Amino acid sequence: MTLSRLVLRNLRGSLFRSGAIFLCAALVAALGLSATLLVRGADAALRRNLSRLGADIVVIPWRTMSQDFDSAHLVGMMTERWMPRVYLERIRTVQDVAAVTPQLYLSTIAESPFCTLPDLHLVAYDPETDFVLRPWLEHNPVGHLRLGEAVGGSAVLDPDGDGGIQLYGYPLMLIANLEETGGDVDHTIFVSFDTAQAILDLVQNEPRPAFETMPESISTAMVKVRLGSNVHDVAVRILEQVTGVVPLESAGLFQTQRTQIVGLLRTILVLLGVTWLLSMFFVGLVFSLAAHERRTQIAILRALGATRDLVLKTLLLEGLTLALAGGLAGTTSAMVAVGFFGGPIAQATGIQIELPPPLLLLALAAGALALAVVSVVVGAWVPARDISRQEPALAMRE
Repeated sequence: MTLSRLVLRNLRGSLFRSGAIFLCAALVAALGLSATLLVRGADAALRRNLSRLGADIVVIPWRTMSQDFDSAHLVGMMTERWMPRVYLERIRTVQDVAAVTPQLYLSTIAESPFCTLPDLHLVAYDPETDFVLRPWLEHNPVGHLRLGEAVGGSAVLDPDGDGGIQLYGYPLMLIANLEETGGDVDHTIFVSFDTAQAILDLVQNEPRPAFETMPESISTAMVKVRLGSNVHDVAVRILEQVTGVVPLESAGLFQTQRTQIVGLLRTILVLLGVTWLLSMFFVGLVFSLAAHERRTQIAILRALGATRDLVLKTLLLEGLTLALAGGLAGTTSAMVAVGFFGGPIAQATGIQIELPPPLLLLALAAGALALAVVSVVVGAWVPARDISRQEPALAMRE
């Protein structure tokens, strides 16, 4: 009798035992893949919420009043004070600064026909380095603004519906609107620094210019701190190392939210690891009980001349066969469940659970299958080794 026939015969000989191990492998694979997709969706939602909290620190020019500052740190100070743009490089070199992006306040237009709120702010920003506004443009991302293009807050509109806006006689094309933030961003129109310079050149030709700015200047530097770093410590370093500026930390509420979100991300990963370890232990326990019931059968095989290595190989092949079959069934069930119930789960929990692109899905399914195989093989190794080493006479006597 060949080894493969012996394995298949043993599997058919105890359908209950085989079914239990098959079910364990299927559960491990299904839970592994489902948990991975769930964590992936939760991680994306948490990181999206984290990115929407705005800048950790806003750096403004020295002696700038800050009582009317947007507490969410999404848009810079509405001030006519400026600082040199070269300060960005100095701030970027400060320890634990992850990213810096500039903003330049240009002017405020009262009772503008292009805004549903009383005031419309005009601000220049850099779309390529921006990390503050980008999360609020998820449905209409902007990677680059050409000359004359603009992005508006939720209250900015085009009355004619053709996307055209005239500010100070300069034509702008509104290409996207940010989602509602509840702050100054909602009634702000953002342009690139090149467009801002073109508007400034046009304004300067007027007898009484509506606003002025210094060349190569910015009014605000938005700073993102590395995850896990202390925001206050970074603000102190900026104050010490960059002269002529004042760093303003985000409000305590937002810092608390950042800390909680980072903690949740780490907790989810820890819980996933604990779940996998418990699954492996459970599979090993089930396989140990199943192997214990077969002590007499294994003793007879040993008495008929089967070696310890053959017995061990037979037990492990049985576990491997059931792990592969159960793992395939589990991953298939998980993909079908996510495909059918991902939408209702997202509506009920706010966590977007969906099937990733085919190649990534294949990789995740292979990982879940490997997890099931490793769980069963590792769980089966110790009881299979112990029972294969028992003396046949003692096993048959028991």
